[in-house]
Amino acid sequence: MAQRISILRALRWDIGVLLALVFAALLYQFLDEPFFRAATSQTSEGSRPPDRPEGDILLLLPDSPAAQATSFAELDCSYGWFNSLWQEYGSFATSLTRQLSPEVLAGRSVVVIPKRVARDMPANGIGALASFVRDGGQLIVEQPPSGWETLTGLSAASKTRPAQRITSSEGLGVHGPMRKHLPNVPLSGVLQTVPPLQMYPKGPMLLEIDGQPGYTTHAHGKGHVYTALFDVGCTVTGLQQGRPEQGMTFKPSMATERMTSADRVADKKMRQNRVPYADLIERAIYMPLSIARPLPKLWMYPGKHAGAMLVTHPAPTNIRAALGFADWSRRQDGTSTILAASDQLTRTQIELIKQTGADLGLLWVRGINRPKIQRQVGIGSIRPLAQELTLQEQWETLQFLLPANESVRLSHVEDAHWDEDWHKTFGQLAQANIQMDHSFGPTRKDDFGYLFGTGFPFYPIDKRGLPIPLLEQPYILHEASLSVPRLRKALGNSQAYFHQPIALSLPSHAMRSSPNAGTLLALRQAHDLARQHNHWIATLGEFFDFLWARRQSVLTSQWLPQERRLNISVNLLGAASRTVKNGIVPGIAFPRLFEGQEVSKVELDKESVPLRKLATSGSGFDRILKAGPGRHTISVYYKRPSKASELPEKVD
Repeated sequence: MAQRISILRALRWDIGVLLALVFAALLYQFLDEPFFRAATSQTSEGSRPPDRPEGDILLLLPDSPAAQATSFAELDCSYGWFNSLWQEYGSFATSLTRQLSPEVLAGRSVVVIPKRVARDMPANGIGALASFVRDGGQLIVEQPPSGWETLTGLSAASKTRPAQRITSSEGLGVHGPMRKHLPNVPLSGVLQTVPPLQMYPKGPMLLEIDGQPGYTTHAHGKGHVYTALFDVGCTVTGLQQGRPEQGMTFKPSMATERMTSADRVADKKMRQNRVPYADLIERAIYMPLSIARPLPKLWMYPGKHAGAMLVTHPAPTNIRAALGFADWSRRQDGTSTILAASDQLTRTQIELIKQTGADLGLLWVRGINRPKIQRQVGIGSIRPLAQELTLQEQWETLQFLLPANESVRLSHVEDAHWDEDWHKTFGQLAQANIQMDHSFGPTRKDDFGYLFGTGFPFYPIDKRGLPIPLLEQPYILHEASLSVPRLRKALGNSQAYFHQPIALSLPSHAMRSSPNAGTLLALRQAHDLARQHNHWIATLGEFFDFLWARRQSVLTSQWLPQERRLNISVNLLGAASRTVKNGIVPGIAFPRLFEGQEVSKVELDKESVPLRKLATSGSGFDRILKAGPGRHTISVYYKRPSKASELPEKVD
């Protein structure tokens, strides 16, 4: 033992030198290539928006959030109806089911009952709704359980089966693109089976699904009840947010590689898709409401515009190219939005962006096709740790460069790469104060169009069925998929029928990664084509401001059948715009026909409006009136039928 101790004493200097060399080698390695620690961005969950008391339409919502869904079949899609009403009507009221009362129903024209609300509705609630309908109200109820038979006119459905496709829309009496494309809508969830029914107007069936009734109408007293026997809320949600493949994820749980947003599509055929399927199904559900009485709404765009054009330039590195694209838009009397990485910007460059008239948002760098944004941590010149910046820190870096009165509220996720979880990335963006994201759309050369069933922004829904306070604005053409023929076709279809925001995403690196003359030609003609097709040219920020003003505006109406007069009261809010004089204010839309008869006279604040000054929607369904901000009263008169036989039949 003594000999061993003496050997250690003899070698102690050698061991010390060896340890010092090891320490020096490790220190050199840390200084040359610091240890990297990945960022973990915080995630927020969904929450219930504040209730709105005013509106012709009332959406009843569950009293409490559902348990977290472990599969799409378990998801509470009540807020899928929220998204559809927000997109289609703009102004509507919401209330919890427990607050249902005659006072809450007073003055409503329509009440919407999602599946979960119908399932949990107490008998006295069904009774209150029955009185509402008997007095002339209209009710939409989704997949009602036993207890609703008197209102729906249907026997209780005892069996269900997966819903596949719409096999007939004859009962809606629609023609053109809706009639052609409704059978192609990818449906979600199950179909309640009921005995066979005749098609409207001889019978109550409006839509046939898989050869069975899918959507029906039933007269009850002076009102009508519309029954959806398929899962409307989850169909809309699955189209817009994607349909998970395993549990509530889009890849097996052991996968570590992130996916693109395009990998979330509900159906592979939607990768090349010129048709907004989610909007078609929404309009098919709401269209019959104007059979009983004309139902007005806030138009989806300022004034009489048929749609909107949004041009964006994600810039992970090459900010000069993005500035060049934005300046080109300025010289075409247009505008655009630059979504830039926070480490690529200086205050001087931000000032140059403003000079082009472009909006500025954040590109969230995730290290997909460029280095991660990181800072080195240590003492003095010894910094052995490299820490990746979280999304919140990247947001703060860009926010620091902006004036005190401006905020970073727009974003794009680098290369549209998304976590495979159902709502995690949405929650991270919302937690970082982002109000509108722009990452859903095609990423491959051969993909284009409405991959998510709509060009409209939507509120993502978390696993408990609650909306995340963030709007996701899809784009339909991207980089190499952008061409003049596709752009002209999209704008033409939008003006003629679909009325969509046509969003284009042209990254700053496009001409380097996939040079294409057709892409530049499309950008060169985009703004002129938009004007030719009556589309409002806006930045993402302007469009968000308009949508906020539209949602805060209030519209209510009263139908006087004896006078065939629709009285509309509105309080319109507007927003400032660089492209529209006097600000952006939503138009007021109302049905062009009632009982087959045209509008005969329109008065705005008791002043007659020449009918030639009204716009007509591409489908011919709506007339659109332009008014300024503030409170207005509008009277719309419809011609009387020449013969009583021209009135549509009532169906019991």
